Amino acid sequence: MPDPDRAAAEAALRSIKALSDEHWWTLHPSCTLLEGQAWVGPAGERFGQDVHEDQRGLRALLTSAVEDAERNIPRPGAP
Repeated sequence: MPDPDRAAAEAALRSIKALSDEHWWTLHPSCTLLEGQAWVGPAGERFGQDVHEDQRGLRALLTSAVEDAERNIPRPGAP
């Protein structure tokens, strides 16, 4: 008989992975534009650094969410 807890955890993991895939590249277009000097000067440089930092932070959170969901899938035979 299938384990309902495992099935629910696997469904949650699929959903989290889909959301992660959907949002992984969210800030990429802005980062690319800023790398291409879309906004110049000290303010543009600071803003570009902030956007790149935000992209790294977002990707770290998405990676963590997927890893946490993977760890929380009940293993067969585990209590």
